[in-house]
Amino acid sequence: MAVTLQPATTKTTKTSRDANAASAAAKIKSAQDIDKYLKMCLYARNKVGKTVFACSSKMKTLVIDFNEHGYDSVQHRPNVDIYEAARWDDIDPIFWHLRGGKHDYKVLVLDTCTMMAAVGMKWVLKDDYDRDMSRDPLTPARQSYLKLGEMLSDAFIKFRNLPMHVIFCCQEKTSTEEDEEGNTLMETHPELSPKPRSVLLSATNLNARMYVAEAELQGKKVMERRLLLGPRPKYVSGGRFPQLKAIERLKPEPYPNLQNILDRIYGEPNASQG
Repeated sequence: MAVTLQPATTKTTKTSRDANAASAAAKIKSAQDIDKYLKMCLYARNKVGKTVFACSSKMKTLVIDFNEHGYDSVQHRPNVDIYEAARWDDIDPIFWHLRGGKHDYKVLVLDTCTMMAAVGMKWVLKDDYDRDMSRDPLTPARQSYLKLGEMLSDAFIKFRNLPMHVIFCCQEKTSTEEDEEGNTLMETHPELSPKPRSVLLSATNLNARMYVAEAELQGKKVMERRLLLGPRPKYVSGGRFPQLKAIERLKPEPYPNLQNILDRIYGEPNASQG
C-alpha cells in the first residue's frame, strides 16, 4: 500500500524552529569564556629542533610519532610520552583516547605531519589495490592523492579540536608560487600537498618556521635557532598573538621554549591549561 507523506503543519514547523533557535542561543558564549589553547603549525628542515621545541613545556606531553623516530632528542624529558603510529589504523584509537579525556596530557605533538601523509598514502595504496588488484600497488593515481587529502584534512581538524595545546610539526619545502599580482616567487612552506596544507594553516592560530642563523653570543659566533612568526613574502608564517615578536630568537640562556611562549600568550604561569 502506498504511503502518502503529508506536509508538516505550520504549528509543527514553528515549534521545531523555535526549539532549534533556543538550542542555538544556549550555545552562545562570551569570547572571554572560550577555552584558550595554542594550535601551532611548526615547520623546518630536518634536524633543526622541531621536536625539542614542541616538547619543551613543563606540561605532560604526548608525541604521536608517525614513523619519524625523532624522539631521541626528548627521551631524557620525564614529562614526555611517545605513541608510535606506523600505520594509519593506529591514528583513530589514540584520537578517541585523547577525546575521551581520561588522561593527563596537556600538550599533543604530531611528529611529523609530512610523515603522517606518507603513512596515509600507504593505507590509500593498499585500499586501492584491494579494490582493484590490476592496479600497481606502488603507484598512486590522482584519486589516491584526493583521497589522502581528505583523510589528512579530516584528521587535522579532529586533532585541532581537542581541548589541549596541539603542535603540528612538518618538514619544510620550497616551491614556486604565484602572488596576488601574478608574479612568480619561491615560497617556503610545510611539506604537504596543497589541500591538506591549506586546511592545516587555516586551522591553526600560530604558523611558525624554525631556522638556524649565525649570531654573536658573548663575543663568539654561534649558530642560533630562531622562530619566524611574522608574515614574510617568501615564507608561510603568521599568528594571532601580539605578545610575540615577528622573530623569536631561541637563545641558549634563557631558552624561550614552548612554555615561555605559552606563558607570554596566556599569562604567566600558564596554569589554566597546566
